[in-house]
Amino acid sequence: MALIKKRKCPECGGEMEAKLINLNYKREGVDLEVEVIGIPANVCTKCFYRIIYGKVAKYIDSLVDPLFESEISCKEKLLPSPHVGIQFPFLDRDAYAGL
Repeated sequence: MALIKKRKCPECGGEMEAKLINLNYKREGVDLEVEVIGIPANVCTKCFYRIIYGKVAKYIDSLVDPLFESEISCKEKLLPSPHVGIQFPFLDRDAYAGL
């Protein structure tokens, strides 16, 4: 499990805290949507700027990218593009927070 370190917001200098966030992934020219739920991130309490730990972002990309590649390479569309949801199990935010 990746730990999130306490830090100041690089945008506004506010306090950042560990939270679980959701992201929607879309690509131009593709109707597919992928919603990823429960991503550990640092979120600014003032401006809501978000920082996702690099290894977590790469892992999510490794899950999402093949879905888009499959949709792009599909020659014959038999059904409309789906909305795909990826949900990580809930863990206490403190489990992600490093000191």
